[in-house]
Amino acid sequence: MLGEPTTFWGKLHRSADGQVCEWHPLVDHCADVAAVSEALLAIPIWRRRLASLARQNFGEIGWARLCVLAALHDLGKFNLGFQAKGRPALGATAGHVQEALAALFKLSCLDPLADWGDGVTGLLVSAICHHGRPYNIDASAGSWQATWWNPRDGLDPAAGVSQLVAQCRSWFPDAFDPGGSPLTESAPFSHAFAGLVMLADWIGSDTRFFPFTDNGDGDRMTFARARASQALAALALDGNPTARLDPAGRDAFARVARTGYQPRPAQTALLSLPQDPEGSISILEAETGSGKTEAALARFVTLFEAGLVDGMYFALPTRSAATQMHRRVYEAVQQAFASPPAVVLAVPGYLRVDDVEGQRERLPSFDVLWPDRERFRYRAWAAENAKRFLVGCIVVGTIDQVLLSGLMVGHAHLRATSLLRHLLVVDEVHASDAYMARVLEDVLARHVAAGGHALLLSATLGGEARERLLHPGEFPVPPTLAAAEATPYPRVTHRGGDCFAVSITRGDTARLVRVTARPWIEYPDALAAAAFDMATGGAKVLVIKNTVSDCVATQVEIERLAAEAGRLDLVFECGGARAPHHARFARLDRQSLDGAIDSRFGVKRPDGGCVVIATQTVQQSLDLDSDVLFTDLCPADVLLQRIGRLHRHARTRPRGFEVAQAFVAVPGGRDLTPLIGASGAAHHHHGLGSVYSDLRILEATWRLLEEHGEWLIPDMNRHLVERSVHSTALSVIVAAGGQVWRRHEMQMMGRSRAESRQAQLNVVNWTQPYAEMSFPDVADEHIATRLGEGDRRVRLPSPVASPFGNTVTEFVLPGWLVPDVPSDAEYAEAVSSAEGATRFRFGGRPFVYDRHGLRPDQSLPKEVNEDDGP
Repeated sequence: MLGEPTTFWGKLHRSADGQVCEWHPLVDHCADVAAVSEALLAIPIWRRRLASLARQNFGEIGWARLCVLAALHDLGKFNLGFQAKGRPALGATAGHVQEALAALFKLSCLDPLADWGDGVTGLLVSAICHHGRPYNIDASAGSWQATWWNPRDGLDPAAGVSQLVAQCRSWFPDAFDPGGSPLTESAPFSHAFAGLVMLADWIGSDTRFFPFTDNGDGDRMTFARARASQALAALALDGNPTARLDPAGRDAFARVARTGYQPRPAQTALLSLPQDPEGSISILEAETGSGKTEAALARFVTLFEAGLVDGMYFALPTRSAATQMHRRVYEAVQQAFASPPAVVLAVPGYLRVDDVEGQRERLPSFDVLWPDRERFRYRAWAAENAKRFLVGCIVVGTIDQVLLSGLMVGHAHLRATSLLRHLLVVDEVHASDAYMARVLEDVLARHVAAGGHALLLSATLGGEARERLLHPGEFPVPPTLAAAEATPYPRVTHRGGDCFAVSITRGDTARLVRVTARPWIEYPDALAAAAFDMATGGAKVLVIKNTVSDCVATQVEIERLAAEAGRLDLVFECGGARAPHHARFARLDRQSLDGAIDSRFGVKRPDGGCVVIATQTVQQSLDLDSDVLFTDLCPADVLLQRIGRLHRHARTRPRGFEVAQAFVAVPGGRDLTPLIGASGAAHHHHGLGSVYSDLRILEATWRLLEEHGEWLIPDMNRHLVERSVHSTALSVIVAAGGQVWRRHEMQMMGRSRAESRQAQLNVVNWTQPYAEMSFPDVADEHIATRLGEGDRRVRLPSPVASPFGNTVTEFVLPGWLVPDVPSDAEYAEAVSSAEGATRFRFGGRPFVYDRHGLRPDQSLPKEVNEDDGP
């Protein structure tokens, strides 16, 4: 409708001067959202997941009643305080969520809904709180103000709500039949329904799908139902079964693997799992390079084709791993489907769908521009807002998006309900700390309760963690150390209709790795000299440091040695600039660095020596293949991940490097107890005690290095992991180590309990009715997916050229580098660029960005330097 509103409005467009120029009737907007809800609730997967959580069979009458409740989601907009936002003559303005909750028991036109069952009020609250967070209905009672609901200036709010209810009778007549099963009270279902209405409102509010009503359009519902069907098909939400089949009749593995590639034992084992209609959790434990990714993709195709999932979320531990995996998944999806679904990259700051990048306009609309706007206007919808990532059909991102679905942050329920229909794949699941593990267990428990499917991948998962993940929320009895060590490896553990394990044949894939501890962790020059010497012998040398500061220090030493020898060609470079590989580079530069290291160390690497200095960014999910590895001391499970980048592929090695060698840099003194303070907490020492805070695990790993000079992988994997992470193995170290180690044990146990407790306080409790819940007002600012994180995005006033030929518009600073900077600080100050370096100030602190990455432009005080990480 053009001009100013003439009756109750639901949506507005304003001109550049702030005047209302177009409006959408409120009843028509409610029809749009109700039509989308109806279309979503007609999809088999959505119905099965919601019915499982509700523990009831709704029947067609019950589904129709849910559509009515969705239509009433915006009844609060009838209050005159809200209408005043578009009609200033009405006076003071108000919101519409808590105002609606305050009016629920005062609007007599809603009384017929009470006959629908004890759960109807709670579900109506779920629908009303569709803007991203719940509000306790009892606490909202104080928001009632009669003046907002009394007739004035030709508008009668109560009459408006009555008109909407009357329209609902005509749109969904079955809902008002006297029969049908009552809507029972179910706390988990009330949460899931809240997420569904959030999604329906977001789609129903998008004018690309639902343009504003024109004069004389009549009843909106016929139009809305047609558009809802089109929108869900365009967004790949409609569960179209025919698009999943393979015209060529290939099996699931052939659809995702390279042509002619035969499945490995781990892949065969996973493909043999049953297709449990009531949901499942599967855990694949297999060595690095065993084909876990292709196995997961084949499992997805199997479940997708059978209609047991409507999509997949592939969760990785880091942004770098996610961007690398996105490319692999995209290529597999292109091969697997005649009409491939969109593959979304779920990493904030990126706008990538399939193999294209979008660009967000600065002004005036902040729309996203895609190379093929017509094709991607719908295909990329889920990628355009981080809160919508999980709405996509096939999504690759970090574990953070999964954790956000379970935490008390805005739109957690939108993420959670969208995730229920996916196969949830979590790669490197062992990488979670106590906080993340507790949140993940909560998400998995919810996922399985709804009949969802999850697949967890790991090369180095401990037995105690495996049991917790396989039985989330059930507090299973952990295996003894002996039982954990005796558990076959590799294997698949499956919990669906039955719970069983499948041992995987190892074949002839065993690799012998010589591991040697060297006292180099305090001496980057000594390590660099050894690494450079091996590079001159033709080896591809991978050096992994625990912290960025040590990474840069070692890079400086390598460059010095190479320059003195006239062999700078042996130092890894990107875009003509020599550089290390770590997390503190601008986004486009990280992409360039990832591409460069893949070219030099990947599957198709060239011959010739080269040394690259890196941090943990290269140890997970990157398909790198080095001839020799240098690494700082780290937990054994992490060390196995790093070793997974050593002799990864079958190829002819340079002379002297036919046998895989890993040199582990350890402290010069054999005793770790000097790092333990009076409180039992460990001091930072090159990542020991900070990045890896549990010195018990590091001591256990060091002992394994001393006991076994040769590691046979994967034969020894179970022994190495359990002897370094199992609680009994750690208690042996403490018992023999005296009071200092006991203090450290108490500190670590207390820290773990505190992190688990913090996670418990932050997760959304789906056993508590949605209507009785509220989120903290500052939840989004203070609740993080990983404790200790709080990255700050720093924008530049104008773009600058990067050392690698890219254009940089912003940086991301670790929160610990700027702990006291106000949350609303956004822009860098005193920016200058010269000789390949950009300098700026943020929060009063100076920083520099060059080919060595982003770092403070001066020495840090000790208490800050101790926080240095990957």
